[in-house]
Amino acid sequence: MRLIRLSSELITRILDGRETLPGEALADTAVALGAFDGVHLGHRALIDAVRRAREQRGLALSCLFTFRHHPRSVLDADRPRLLTSWSEKLALLQETGIDAVVAADFCPALAALPYDEFVRRFLSGLLGMRHLAGGHDVHLGAGRGGRADSLAELARRDGFSFEVVPPLALGGEVVSSSAVRRLLREGEVARAADMLGRPYSLWGEVGYGAGRGATFGYPTANVEPLDPDKQLPAPGVYAVWVHVPSDAVVGDDRRAVVGYRHGHLPEVDRHGDLLGAPGTERAVCRGMLNYGSAPTIHPGGLPQPRLEVHVLDFRGYVRERSLKLEWVTRLRDERAFPSVEALREQLARDEAGARAALDSETFNRRGG
Repeated sequence: MRLIRLSSELITRILDGRETLPGEALADTAVALGAFDGVHLGHRALIDAVRRAREQRGLALSCLFTFRHHPRSVLDADRPRLLTSWSEKLALLQETGIDAVVAADFCPALAALPYDEFVRRFLSGLLGMRHLAGGHDVHLGAGRGGRADSLAELARRDGFSFEVVPPLALGGEVVSSSAVRRLLREGEVARAADMLGRPYSLWGEVGYGAGRGATFGYPTANVEPLDPDKQLPAPGVYAVWVHVPSDAVVGDDRRAVVGYRHGHLPEVDRHGDLLGAPGTERAVCRGMLNYGSAPTIHPGGLPQPRLEVHVLDFRGYVRERSLKLEWVTRLRDERAFPSVEALREQLARDEAGARAALDSETFNRRGG
């Protein structure tokens, strides 16, 4: 997959006629445009449509035009939490088989362009677009003027083909990034996974904790999200898959492993350009996770909710290492218990619930 970055400075120079796309020019492309936050099943239907159009029309490349940062993070005061960080989005897009991704900074110069000028200057002019695929709710350009009807008319005038990909619905609800965020905020992680086509995940680094969990048999890793803008599910206790570096698994810890995955986050520089990264084998283990303030241990609360994960049957050392967490099902609300002993008894029930949920989930089908 070729990644082409359009910084705000480069966009300004392109609009001034002083520069064009970096690298080899693009021509005869099928293009889809969107934020692609989450790369959910609706996005994948759009990507499949543009790849299919490339093949059926004998075009050279399938291409996505997306943004380094979510446009709503610039346009809306109440910026949305992200389903995928930039690195996560790149990793998921690489899996789709798309030929090229153009990632622009959503800057004032770009936001001010009328939709027809944007299409002609960037999609047709720079990308050599011959076919455009959009979702049923497509909107682009200043004032969101580029909707399905206006784009169809522009396609007729300018001589490119335009396709509207119908919405994908699950359980009577249209699959969308907003719907996935809402489900996560409600703790409905299994329904969110259905829309994503995979468990919702987060990459984080293990920090230092007080070690209180180990004193009653449930040591936890405190996980700090690598991207602070990531959407987190509702506070509560969850069954999760935990991807740990395989070199952290030694001796008896091997019984904790249910499978292995070659997975990594692509390395990017501060501008969002790909640097590349070697594949890293990760061992996948069962886990139970608490997100909240641990009210039994901290009756006065915490300044910020905390992610704490107990990896079942695992005692390896993972501090200052990166983990990938995948939410499978919600076990219960977080609550305060009258004593540590009552908490320990509940944790034993949580462990049994997590094992049952994860054993029934079939890692090879949904995990990864």
